[in-house]
Amino acid sequence: MSEDSTTVWGDHDVEGRPRTLRLGSLRMTVASAAGELRLAWSHDDRPPEWSRWAPGEWSGRVRLTPVHPDRLVVVKPEREFRLLRGARARIYLRVPLHVRLEALGSAPRTLVTVPTDPLADTWWGTPLEGELGYWLDTRARRAIQDDEFLEHLCICPLQLENDSSDHLMVDRIALRVAHLSVYRDGTRLWSDETRVRYLGEEAWSRIEMAGRAPTEAAEAERVTPPTRPLPRGFTARTFARLKSSIEEWL
Repeated sequence: MSEDSTTVWGDHDVEGRPRTLRLGSLRMTVASAAGELRLAWSHDDRPPEWSRWAPGEWSGRVRLTPVHPDRLVVVKPEREFRLLRGARARIYLRVPLHVRLEALGSAPRTLVTVPTDPLADTWWGTPLEGELGYWLDTRARRAIQDDEFLEHLCICPLQLENDSSDHLMVDRIALRVAHLSVYRDGTRLWSDETRVRYLGEEAWSRIEMAGRAPTEAAEAERVTPPTRPLPRGFTARTFARLKSSIEEWL
């Protein structure tokens, strides 16, 4: 869990000396003393938050696990585009993960879950119908390059399919990441593929999660299951309305 480690994810011995990690804008220090586990974390130059724990039966080891944010995330494509009737397109979202820290003993005990990057709140939907989510500053891309993989980011592939009778303007996308697993391929993190079938303005979209590592990382190992498994036949609004935002409020 030192700053120069190959990967920070996994199990680490913190007995007798403090350890520090950096992921995204997060800096977290873990130490043990007098049977206590002490944590400090901060983002960028903000003052650190401190907490102290008496975990009882404890091995002196902690586990760091990558988990998805607890709300849907909303992102804009790198360049908005029209998905024609019957067309297919594959895009990739880079989602900043949370760190779940557990004390290891007879059974793991979760102590904190901290975002690697603070995310801004946003509202997805209309004033009468919608849900609270996070806004991503990163952009959805049509291709992923090697230098775009960072250890605190999960690459989420989306297979978009326009099965409606209209062309679809893709300018904002909502992804419900709580239904996704996290897979690790070396230091690269992936989610399972999400297939989104757009059925029309009033019909919303039918959403399916593959439940396995994407084809781009077929040998990747699953390290975190979904926090909320997806029910069969799930539909939800994935794309921004074709109407203007002013019309949505009328």
